[in-house]
Formats: sequence, structure tokens, C-alpha cells
Amino acid sequence: MPNQKFLLKSILEIIEKNNGEEITLLNFYKKKNRIYDYFIICNGRSNQHVFSLYEKIKENTSPNHAEGIIKSKWILMDYLNIIVHIFLKQIRNYYQIETIDKGLQILAYE
Repeated sequence: MPNQKFLLKSILEIIEKNNGEEITLLNFYKKKNRIYDYFIICNGRSNQHVFSLYEKIKENTSPNHAEGIIKSKWILMDYLNIIVHIFLKQIRNYYQIETIDKGLQILAYE
């Protein structure tokens, strides 16, 4: 299993290279009783784009689990310490998972 920082960087670069939108990194690392260290969140422009982002990430990494693939409105990829959320924009706006914890460090990826 690749080192966590390398995996994090690789996933972010794949999303950026494949035109993922509004890429955001939530850092849970300093939180007590955390289950994971990071969320990577991004949007796709369509169901096909969401699925394509998933496929590109999966080609280059090995998630432990993934779900939401069939409908491709919200695909979750689980790497144990890193969770990747690929949304359609309207689904992301509805769930607003960036607001899951007010004390989080939120980093926009550019």
C-alpha cells in the first residue's frame, strides 16, 4: 500500500488532470476519535464525467471499497484513511458534506 501522502497527492492530481471541479480536501487528521484522516471532494459535470473520474482514479490506485458507481451521482471510494467523494454538482450542493464538522481544516485544491 502506498504511503498516505503519496496516495493523497496522486488522487488529487488525477482529479485535476481529468477536469474534476471544485476540488476540496478536508483534513480530519488532528481530530480526536477520527475514523479517517482526509476527505477528497470534487464534482463532475455529468453522470458520465463522475464515472470517468472514478475510473481514472481506480486505474491508478486500489480502493478498498467503492459505492454509487451504477447511478454515478455520488461515488464514494474508500482507502481506509482517505475517503474520496465524487459528486454531481447538484448532489454535492444538497448534501454539503464540507459542513460535516465546523472545526475542520478545509483546503481548496488548486
